Order: sequence, then C-alpha cells, then structure tokens
Amino acid sequence: MKSKIKYSRFATITTVAIFLILFVGCIASLAEKPMFFILLSIYLFMFVLALLYGVAYLKSDENYVVLGSILKKRKIAMRDIESVELFQPSMGAVRLFASGGFMGYWGLFKEGDVGRYYGFYGKASDCFLVRMKNGDKYVLGCDRPDTMVEYIRQHISPAA
Repeated sequence: MKSKIKYSRFATITTVAIFLILFVGCIASLAEKPMFFILLSIYLFMFVLALLYGVAYLKSDENYVVLGSILKKRKIAMRDIESVELFQPSMGAVRLFASGGFMGYWGLFKEGDVGRYYGFYGKASDCFLVRMKNGDKYVLGCDRPDTMVEYIRQHISPAA
C-alpha cells in the first residue's frame, strides 16, 4: 500500500519561499562573486537536503513501512512495531534536530505527552503514531492515515 504525503499550506509556502529567496539572491549577486558562491552553496545544500530528507511518500507491505524521500528510503520492520494509532502532533512540539516545514516536517522532535519521536509528515492532521518494541516512536503522515493505520495493525506481530 503506497500513499502520497500532502504538505500543509505552511510547509508549501515555507519550501517555496526558501527556494525562491535563495534563487533570487543568487541572481541578484551575480556581479559580486564571493556572495554569489556563498548563496549558491547554501542553495545547493538545501536542494540536496530536500532530495535526501524531504517528505514524499509512505509505503507499507507485509514486512516493512517505508518512509520515502526522492533519493532515500528508510525502512521500519513490521516485526519491530508494538502498536500504531492515529495521532495529531501539536504545533508546540520542540524541534531537536528537525525541519519545521521545509519539505514537510521531518527529523527529531520532542513533545510533552509523547516524548521524543522521529517525525515524517506533511501536515499534522494526517498523522499517526508508531510505537516500536525498543521504545522508539515515529509520527508518520500520509493522505489516508486511517487506512494506513488499519493496514499496519493487520500486519504487525502480536507481542510475545
């Protein structure tokens, strides 16, 4: 089962604004070589980050939940999942090492009631919480979270 991730309005505006500001900055600084190369380096760095870590899709089969970016995939084994439930992260979550809107929401977050978790979603209203047997937590999102939660529940191993 594969599901696309839709970005919130804020994430879309943030992503477009960052790329647009850096692009315009590069064009405007063409005459001033050092500034141009600094801005171009930042632009390319942000572009590579977007390709490697930007939220693109969520895919699930009987063995894995796959967190997909454009160039990178991260797999979570179904056998390691303890539980899954619908969840809506608050906007008050603290970013420990995370993106709060650029190419979606991804990285390490901390929230009062859940604790520390890895986020990978486009908008908070489309999320669910995956609790791992080792204590790790993932807040994932896709355009059909209720269907994805039910699919994962059907395929996780019962606790031994």
